[in-house]
Amino acid sequence: MPISYDVEKDGLYLRGVEKGMGLGIEKGIEKGIEKGIEKGVDLGVAKSAWKFFKAGQSIQFISEVLEISIEQVEASIKEWEGKF
Repeated sequence: MPISYDVEKDGLYLRGVEKGMGLGIEKGIEKGIEKGIEKGVDLGVAKSAWKFFKAGQSIQFISEVLEISIEQVEASIKEWEGKF
């Protein structure tokens, strides 16, 4: 006579699932924070590029000071011009 056992109702299984979900949520929060910080830094650099350009600095100068490519400076200027 075969014995039937539903592992998904087992206490140890359920604790494992709960622990796994907790770890997943924790890692998701960490990743979200990292991406938020990156976005904030990128936004700050883009705004700084715009302010330098608005103050009359050359794209080459801005690129060197902010340590970003000329293409990034140009993209930042274009992005911020549309906002003002």
